[in-house]
Amino acid sequence: MIRRISAIILTATISMSSLVNPANAMNGESEGNNPWMNTKLSAEERTELLLDEMTMEEKIQQIAISRFNENDTGETIVINKGGTSKYQNGEFAPEGTLPGCEWQDTGRQIHGIDELGIPTVRMTNGGTGVKGGSCGNDPEATGLPSTPALAATFDRALNYEAGRILGEETRAFAHHVLLGPGMNLIRHPYGGRNYEYFSEDPYLTGILATEQVKGIQGQGIQAQLKHLAGNEQETERWTMGVQVPSQAMNELYMLPFEMTVKDADPASVMCSFPDVNGTYACDSSELLQDALRNNWGFDGYVMSDRRAIHDTVAAIKAGTNVELDWAPQYYTEEIIQDALDSGEVTEEDIDNLLRPRYIKMIEFGHMDEPYDEFLPEIVDPIANGASARKMAEEGAVLLKNDNDFLPLNGEPESIALIGVEWFAGEAKMSPRSIRDNNENVNAPYTVTPQEGLENVIEELGYDTKVTYNDGRDPKAAAELAAESDVVLLMVGDNPHETVDRDTLGFPAIDLDTHKDREDWVEQEPLIDAVLEANAENTAVVLKTSGTVLMPWLDKVPAVLEAWFPGMEDGNAVANLVYGKVNPSGKLPMTFGTTEREAAFATEEQFPGTRQDTGKVGGPGPYGDGSDQLIAKYTEGLEMGYRWYEANDVKPVFPFGYGLSYTTFEYDDLKVKKVRGKGNSKGKGNNGSLSGIDVSFTIKNTGEVAGKEAAQVYLTLPNEAGQPTKRLVNFEKVDLEPGESQRVTMRINQDDSNHPFSYFIPEEPDNLANWADGEWSTVDGKYRVHVGGSSADTPLEKDIPLNFKLNKDNGNKKGNNGKGDAKK
Repeated sequence: MIRRISAIILTATISMSSLVNPANAMNGESEGNNPWMNTKLSAEERTELLLDEMTMEEKIQQIAISRFNENDTGETIVINKGGTSKYQNGEFAPEGTLPGCEWQDTGRQIHGIDELGIPTVRMTNGGTGVKGGSCGNDPEATGLPSTPALAATFDRALNYEAGRILGEETRAFAHHVLLGPGMNLIRHPYGGRNYEYFSEDPYLTGILATEQVKGIQGQGIQAQLKHLAGNEQETERWTMGVQVPSQAMNELYMLPFEMTVKDADPASVMCSFPDVNGTYACDSSELLQDALRNNWGFDGYVMSDRRAIHDTVAAIKAGTNVELDWAPQYYTEEIIQDALDSGEVTEEDIDNLLRPRYIKMIEFGHMDEPYDEFLPEIVDPIANGASARKMAEEGAVLLKNDNDFLPLNGEPESIALIGVEWFAGEAKMSPRSIRDNNENVNAPYTVTPQEGLENVIEELGYDTKVTYNDGRDPKAAAELAAESDVVLLMVGDNPHETVDRDTLGFPAIDLDTHKDREDWVEQEPLIDAVLEANAENTAVVLKTSGTVLMPWLDKVPAVLEAWFPGMEDGNAVANLVYGKVNPSGKLPMTFGTTEREAAFATEEQFPGTRQDTGKVGGPGPYGDGSDQLIAKYTEGLEMGYRWYEANDVKPVFPFGYGLSYTTFEYDDLKVKKVRGKGNSKGKGNNGSLSGIDVSFTIKNTGEVAGKEAAQVYLTLPNEAGQPTKRLVNFEKVDLEPGESQRVTMRINQDDSNHPFSYFIPEEPDNLANWADGEWSTVDGKYRVHVGGSSADTPLEKDIPLNFKLNKDNGNKKGNNGKGDAKK
């Protein structure tokens, strides 16, 4: 076969705002043997022409990650491993496809085919900064706050901006795909990767993930939602299974993915590790065909998590388009050729794996525009840093502030800044490693807490001395606390990938990340010593992944949850404690009261119990021969704030809670029915009932300007069998002292979160068939709740609603006849 080799035309300027003027394409010409490069053809037409040209060997090579040496200099890399890692071995000579790209053994590339004009595709991890891509030399990148902090902003625009930064910096790194956002729910506070996830609430997660995906893809970068599905823990993640009731699966754990697929049109999805209701996620047609593609209309491609495929034929039939690993284990030429020869799979099955990925590559311009050089000049690190600071400021949650202890003023002459180095001596970054450390991206700069405090003190013209103590000697820290006017005690936790937290307290921190405990600093004795010395003048700044237990809470006047603030840590926290910025964050998860309650009340729920399922369990990718660990979601819909309300249990701090330096008053709730599709002005067309407009007034009744994230919840009629109300909208309002604003939020029946509906499984007792069923909308009395948290909704109003059956309700595309039904 004779093929024309496409010339790569380097362009001096690459536009980030448009996918036009491809440099690699043939500008409408259909010359030679590469008609698939004709940009006048549709993405679908070009893809079919390309597939027709490819050999089976080429097709198989294109459905798996195949790391290689892209640098243009250096020695050949030789990998020689033993045991179960032998498949990773090889010799990798420099190929020059991306000069300056240093060897990365982990590997996140799909090798291109030059003679077909198929470029290499590079992928990088994301979430809170660009790091961990196809090149070992990570780029300079913005260190954003952790994802719960971004969720706590309750701000759509800030989450879009986070996505924009991630997309822009991925493009500068010459990568095509950003592996994120992470969208699993924070089902319990022990989750080792909760810092990567948004919230316990599916609506908040779906709304903000949608904004991030729009921001990422607006920069011409493919977003990859992860991890679909059931990936709510790290314990034995490669081999464990989850058993999730069908209703909870669809209404909670799948819902944010459904929302984002429908509203943001992501290019790709990553299937998860767990065995989900009897079938591993990446082998599951129930998950990847019935739910993702048929019910939601997803038209992108699916990539496995690393070593998450368990069966070649099942994964191909389910539609796992790409195998992620160091090198393929299941999508090898030998295994797939055997499956083809036996008739278990067909060439059309292989084409079905390639087709959506190529279509997305063409749509994003990645088939035509060369990504063959780094472009750091397109990034403004100072502007991106300012955005990161704003995110950290608006995501911080003021949990307690007795007698207006905060904000600080110029009266204190001395501040004791106390805490382990990670939390008080340097900027606390969001973890990005399987190791226990404070490493994140290669940030252009970081701001320590002391630097931030001194910046603000100087700016305000105060004469306050800040003295730092690293907490290694609790007695010395206590002495400093006792002699200081104010104590800022900064404490936190240390979660990381592959393990879950083993305490909801404050763990010892290994500053050298060794396990010999030679440089470990204990936090609990430090907290006790400092509070014994000067609790009444101590503000505690939490830098955690989420819920922590604080038995000393009544002793201190102020607590600020700053999460993992990122590279602007010092400035953001200092601006908050000195009142330059008024706290406005709201908790995206409930802070509970004990180590065992709600969805983590029993071992059966988390981390699970061993069961003889016939599948290998135990730690590591291949297990150890133990019975499989199975986590049963026996709480059903009673997860997060739903459990606390349904069981009349008062948490320490409820979902949606957050204080301010001012106060807000809610008043004059009105709920209006909307007919037809309606519009943003609240004026619907004549026709069937399509939703409601919720209007109310918020007033700033304090003495300083502030922002309030107003939340709208909805209680369905009793027939729906819901445990409690659900979040259905929110809006952050910025008010000057004494200012009032009328706020109107629309809730549409056909919104992607199914706000008025509940899921009825076709076979409730058959978990293997969990995706089959319908969304049903009950006629009856709905209750609207409005307020500042899930537990504080001073405005409530009942409204009778009788929805008529609409053709496309509940499924905006590809509903396959499974729209919302009227009951």
